[in-house]
Amino acid sequence: MKRIFLTIIAIFLISSYSAGQVKVNFILQNPRVESGKFVIDLYGVVQDGQVWNAGNTCIRMNYWSTNPANAMTLIPENPVDNANLNISGNVNYENMTSTSILNDTAVSLNILLLSGRPAYQFITGTQWLGSMKFNVSNFSACLNMAFSDKSTVFDNVTPLTYGTQWTKTDPNPCLLIGIKNISTEIPKEFSLHQNYPNPFNPVTMIRFAMPKSGIVTLKVYDILGREVANLVNGFKAAGEYIVDFDASALTSGVYFYRLESDGYVDVKRMVVIK
Repeated sequence: MKRIFLTIIAIFLISSYSAGQVKVNFILQNPRVESGKFVIDLYGVVQDGQVWNAGNTCIRMNYWSTNPANAMTLIPENPVDNANLNISGNVNYENMTSTSILNDTAVSLNILLLSGRPAYQFITGTQWLGSMKFNVSNFSACLNMAFSDKSTVFDNVTPLTYGTQWTKTDPNPCLLIGIKNISTEIPKEFSLHQNYPNPFNPVTMIRFAMPKSGIVTLKVYDILGREVANLVNGFKAAGEYIVDFDASALTSGVYFYRLESDGYVDVKRMVVIK
């Protein structure tokens, strides 16, 4: 009887611990300019050993600008143009939407699971959800965003509690815009161009092309293969891009930059001279 009692207590403790574990942490990544609009991606980082069944979820984020103020306004979308198609516009989900709230000082990115339909399961790791677009009247302004803990997050049909079952990580103040979409034409193939100027001190430009939308990474490594900069890491629409790379923090020497997307990989050499 004592053994049975202890087993029941153990099961209760394990269940209580699991119920209180954080399933997903929300982050913003990849601020950029595309076709004259400011775009930023929302990701959910599913914690180790967890899964998140994406139910009806509204992630709310405040946004503002300084120097000057009011330089940033949301472009509401229905449907969201850049959305993860596993959770938008399919047999289980309505279209993902982005809506302006709080007198145009905040945005809500909305995932809408259809009643009675199975939720898409996100496994452990960083999972791209969708993008938000903004008009910007002055790109020299400091652009800022911060999550609201008043967001609503569901695991299938079960609401999750902020702080114990879902969390948020706000981006650093003054979001940097280091990547620009320079053409609306769709390239015929992937390509990574030689940076210009090269050698350089301290800023250079890296140009690449994508014939189709997808997840892309662009990273810089030193001669020993150690990563020294993560320039792009997330979803990009098909197109041609230029990334500004500032090597002020690096010493003189040879470095390599590597582009990867949808099986395409290319590496090129660059030289920093100070």
